[in-house]
Amino acid sequence: MRYNKGFTAMVAAASLVRGSLAQTWCGKNYMANQSVVPPGGQFILPTRSAEPLLSFRCAPVFRPYLEEDAKSAAFIVDTPIVYDWIAGAEPISLSSNSGSSGGSTGLGSLSVTISVGSIHTTANVPLNATGIQIPVDISTLNAQKTAYNVTCSATYSTPSSSGSQPANGQIFDTSSSLLYLPDTNASVTKTDLRTGALWVRPASGNGGAFAPFVPQGFYINFDEYLATNLSMINQLKDDGFNTLHPIPPYDNLTIFQQVIERTISVGMYIVYDMRSNYQNLSTVAQQVNTYASIPNLLNWETAHEPDGNSDPQNAAQATYDLIYQIDGYHPVSIVLNCQDYNFSPYVKGADIVLQDAYPIGINATWSPVWNTECTPDFGHCGCDNCQGQMWDVKARVQTFKDRLNILGFDRTKSVWTTPQAFGSGAYWNTTPTGIQWAAMGFTSFSHGAIGSKSYQYPTTTNNETSIEGTAAALTVLIQKYVQPFLVDPNATSTSYNYQGVDAGVWYNGTSYLLVVVNMNSTQVYAPYEDIGLGWITNATKQVERVVSIYEIPTASGNLTGITFESGGIGVHIATP
Repeated sequence: MRYNKGFTAMVAAASLVRGSLAQTWCGKNYMANQSVVPPGGQFILPTRSAEPLLSFRCAPVFRPYLEEDAKSAAFIVDTPIVYDWIAGAEPISLSSNSGSSGGSTGLGSLSVTISVGSIHTTANVPLNATGIQIPVDISTLNAQKTAYNVTCSATYSTPSSSGSQPANGQIFDTSSSLLYLPDTNASVTKTDLRTGALWVRPASGNGGAFAPFVPQGFYINFDEYLATNLSMINQLKDDGFNTLHPIPPYDNLTIFQQVIERTISVGMYIVYDMRSNYQNLSTVAQQVNTYASIPNLLNWETAHEPDGNSDPQNAAQATYDLIYQIDGYHPVSIVLNCQDYNFSPYVKGADIVLQDAYPIGINATWSPVWNTECTPDFGHCGCDNCQGQMWDVKARVQTFKDRLNILGFDRTKSVWTTPQAFGSGAYWNTTPTGIQWAAMGFTSFSHGAIGSKSYQYPTTTNNETSIEGTAAALTVLIQKYVQPFLVDPNATSTSYNYQGVDAGVWYNGTSYLLVVVNMNSTQVYAPYEDIGLGWITNATKQVERVVSIYEIPTASGNLTGITFESGGIGVHIATP
């Protein structure tokens, strides 16, 4: 790969534009000489509806599709009945004999037509259903960089009580887009909109089939660490991580190229970070044109904590639009730090939204850095509006997922998590243990995260209780046991909270995956029937404990439940 000095100078100059620390954080004043001014920017929750609403949505199964996929393309259609005025919801008159809206039985179906270009495909879809796939052959379309506009319409005819002719049909419309790109031998990262999971070819660049992929990676400072010690890449690979995220600036492009080549040689994917200059669109264009073709590029990351810094609300979207004009073969991510500050405008500029709540070791009410209090309207304590507990990570991931659904982005935007892997300084009086770090990842997966990049590497000394000591065993188990459920479009998932025990349960039609985090400060027994697994009558025969830390398998009642000490975590596979 060739570089030029002009591009190096442009990147170096643009990285200086960021300026000093923002005078507010998450819209809040935080210095002792500042007054309390409510930040505003809060997310608006939908109002309730007394009558049923149809949330009709459709999207292509993959983004992007390539020419080689044309004849196997499909769209995914959702038709849930809801009682909140979320984006696109419309009133629907159900049949008088439809019964409860808790299922699709008796509700009838919709005739759905998907139109893209000259293609029109019609199929019947059950009402109050999710994840219905409709095959659409797109081979007559021209592959192009510009996305196609897609119109989806649905007609619902209410059956009469006598079962004779249906009443007049109700018509519903929604829109989507289809990204259909030319085939390429360069890197491509697809997103499976059924699950939010990425699909990639092998990072080596030597070809191979696309396969689902859950990122497990680390942020690592380029100048401070990678530029002087490329062996850290090998260590991360040896510890089971599959993704490297170098933190810019990348001032020495010769060494940055060596970083790329090293990640390719060990089979890791790389995230290209534009945080220093993402608002300079000329520089963005230069970077995308330079690096879009590297064989192991996973995605672009643009705005890093724009909500904390109060970046212009349209900046991330402007960059996002430009990247798709030039590339389109890789998704775009941003990182949001605030609990509730201008979420809606910032997420328009991303396919992937990362949360980075760092609660371990903070004082949630008093800032040791600024010697000021922290309230919902004032202060900066290192974790916005947090309680200083594991619960903060769980709540942040679930909140982001819920908001994307409210905004109509539940299929088209996914959530990743950034487990805290640092501390013992500034706002944080301690560094998370290996078990705490693992728990942050576990609870994130249970609440809908589909990728994980910890901040930051290196962490602590490599002993069995540290993050690095825990990671080597854990990453392999996640890939082997957890990832297959996360990326399975046919798997169902539900999260439970039993007396502070957070449990995520997946079912793939054959087996159940149970991921557990005890967020209490005390030992807790959780009956299986209260975490969605009431069919278990003999755990000794029906449950495989893949990961079991601070669990008491011999405790009373454990044939029909689980007992975990404070902070305990577990990954179990249960088979009827």
